[in-house]
Amino acid sequence: MAIFTGEVLADSPAQNSNNQEVTTAQTTPYVVDAKDQYKSNLAYSIGIEAYLYGFPLVDMVKTMQGSLKKVPLNSFDHVRNLADENFRDWVKPNNDTLYSLAWLDLSKGPVELSIPKAEDGRYFTFQFIDAYTNSFHYIGTRTNDTNGGKYVIVGPGWKEKPAAGKKVVNAPTNMVWILGRTLVNGKNDVANVNAIQDQYKLTPYKKNQEKPNIDLPEVSEDVLNDPVKFFDIMTRAMKLFPGTKEDAGVVSQFKLVGIDPETGFQGMKDPVIMDGLTRAFKDAKEIMLKSKPDVSVLNNNWSVFNHVGSYGTDYLSRAVIAYYGIGAINPEEGIYTGATINSTGKPLRGDNQYIIHFDKDNMPPVNAFWSICLYGPDQFFVANPINRFSIGDRTEGLRYNPDGSLDLYVQNSAPIGHESNWLPAPKSNFILVLRMYLPKQIMIDGKYQLPLVQKVN
Repeated sequence: MAIFTGEVLADSPAQNSNNQEVTTAQTTPYVVDAKDQYKSNLAYSIGIEAYLYGFPLVDMVKTMQGSLKKVPLNSFDHVRNLADENFRDWVKPNNDTLYSLAWLDLSKGPVELSIPKAEDGRYFTFQFIDAYTNSFHYIGTRTNDTNGGKYVIVGPGWKEKPAAGKKVVNAPTNMVWILGRTLVNGKNDVANVNAIQDQYKLTPYKKNQEKPNIDLPEVSEDVLNDPVKFFDIMTRAMKLFPGTKEDAGVVSQFKLVGIDPETGFQGMKDPVIMDGLTRAFKDAKEIMLKSKPDVSVLNNNWSVFNHVGSYGTDYLSRAVIAYYGIGAINPEEGIYTGATINSTGKPLRGDNQYIIHFDKDNMPPVNAFWSICLYGPDQFFVANPINRFSIGDRTEGLRYNPDGSLDLYVQNSAPIGHESNWLPAPKSNFILVLRMYLPKQIMIDGKYQLPLVQKVN
């Protein structure tokens, strides 16, 4: 699900990369002659893979276009306050860090990123994501980039060598999404982080560089529900942002059904091919939506996605993660786990009472910090009487048991005598997300047992 949503396309007809008008798919099913059924089936088979391959790319374009309504390319959009019940920019925001987001166009030349020295060991990370949602580079606490400095971000077509001593980040595509996260130690620390954000700078590598521009039609919900429009924008985006060498095999197959970055989408010209692609479009979308359990594992009823951030040729996982949480970070940087059911498999509801227990020697294994956020069914924070939207190892006043263990109380009403450890919930259903930043190897390897969300009788 994209972090930002695009608006509806203009009324003018869509055009492909050769400026030809693109017609939408037929409204009535095309009757394929028996002798041509093989061709429809071929288009169907290839179309399934093409959709799964291209959905993350199209969703990235949509996400970028929404972001550009706030700030232009090659500029930071800083989130200045911790997310609360009024935050609606994207679903399931964290309540630990402030975001600094930017979309880059490197086709006109490199972009230079400047960051200050990290004071007092404050956690931060800059995640670099290519056009296909692969995280290809990190700068921050984990990578020991804490002394500040300047980094030259270079696209795949750039031939010049940066000046001696410059730190270089080589991007595989000319479109890059930077997701910066800077730790906030409570509301009183927000102003300090805002001052740090003001020191994050993006500037052209050369003063005379052309103005950045990524020229693609706007991706609306209409596009995402129309096979002709979808495959057309996908094909155009593939021309601007070619995939890796490992993708060459499948991309060559796409050309058999008119998905060719060099000539633009031509599949709509053949009704037999379009019949197969239309069927594939519908079924591939269903495959993507229903494959979430197939790309995750359950750990005491918490869903854990370990294969995220960098996908190689695992196009199914890439598509599923793009749909359910675009911009996912790699496990070595952070692991997010989600729970919607309790220890008995029943949905979490705030009119029940729950305890999450951590033994002294079984706290979330992290080298940075951890927290549990609570969201309503709409995946946003819920207003509550103490304005607490997450609880974790940095929560002020958190009380541990005499033996060093920890009990967290999740319910609608305040737990008498345990208010310091209370995570307020609505009376209706809710979602929990446990985030672990810089997790230890035991968590990355899937050997750590997460705590049960136990219903209290």
